Amino acid sequence: MSNNPKGRIGPQTGDKLTPLQVANMRAGLYRKVENQIEDAHKVVMGKKEWSPTQARVFSAMLGKVMPDLTAQFVQHEHTLSENPEKLSRSQLEAIASGMNNIIDVSATEDAE
Repeated sequence: MSNNPKGRIGPQTGDKLTPLQVANMRAGLYRKVENQIEDAHKVVMGKKEWSPTQARVFSAMLGKVMPDLTAQFVQHEHTLSENPEKLSRSQLEAIASGMNNIIDVSATEDAE
């Protein structure tokens, strides 16, 4: 097991990488993945074949530059005056779409 979690320590000197160095590494990986997108599309369309190892490597590299959206966790808090089981479908859909966060306001004129 490596003593270098997430690759943030330079291999030769043991010094920590600067944010610029990390950004440059990520940009380089992005360029490599970007160059393979057309080939990946050909594989998906059946015009080209990749070995399982090639597909896994591409998937791992893609995951580094474009994380899986399902991996992100977002917590939504709602205050309900009723039990969810008693709400109508339209009420539940309004909560899910965030419509209950819209605030009704009316314009007022300032008296100067």
